[in-house]
Amino acid sequence: MRLKISCELTSDKIPADYRRKVVSVMKAGLSKSNEEKYKEMYSGNKQKNFTFSVYLPKPVFNGTVIELEQKKLVINFATADAELGINYYNALMNVRNKLLPFSTMNQIRVKDIKIVREEPIVSDRIAFKTLSPIVCRDHNKETRKDWFYWWEEDAFEAILKRNLYFQLRDKFGEYVKDDIEALQFKKVAIKKTVVVCYNLHVACSLGKFELVGQPYLLNHFVQGGIGSMRGMGFGMIETI
Repeated sequence: MRLKISCELTSDKIPADYRRKVVSVMKAGLSKSNEEKYKEMYSGNKQKNFTFSVYLPKPVFNGTVIELEQKKLVINFATADAELGINYYNALMNVRNKLLPFSTMNQIRVKDIKIVREEPIVSDRIAFKTLSPIVCRDHNKETRKDWFYWWEEDAFEAILKRNLYFQLRDKFGEYVKDDIEALQFKKVAIKKTVVVCYNLHVACSLGKFELVGQPYLLNHFVQGGIGSMRGMGFGMIETI
């Protein structure tokens, strides 16, 4: 399920760490429309099986502040879980036309929510572009520290595939491991970017790439994102 959420702002300035503000809008709506689902999603460290990206009109980055050409933005939301998608659709409808805090310098109003039609992937070789950066995170359970890798680093593909297996084995079963290992990532035009998220500087990958693999996996990545931290606005891709 894919949503396009058009929003208005009261100011043309937003914080550089804006993804957490988008999450707060979703949480505000979900807490009112379905308190049980809200607790399920945000009480504890639950895997978020959705992704989103934010379109900013001609942004100018000035340190901790981003200046926009217009006082608006568009949130693109995607999930492979139809039931979860309906919950977030209802959550956003719950706050539609309501003025919500977005930062100390701004407020946001959800104006329009559209369901976007999706074309299924039937090929085993597809070119993609990132709508939000791909995060490859290696989490050390003992130290509770994270290390982030971008596309050109040697450990990137192995860690990404390991994470994909942990994310997808419950849904697709143990056999998904072989299909994930068989995935081929081919760079087209990828660059490194560093994004601030919850005051953490995250190294990630942005651009165009080709992916060869089973169509059911390629469809899942388009529908629900790829990589880590998807629920915080990373890993959203579309076909090109």
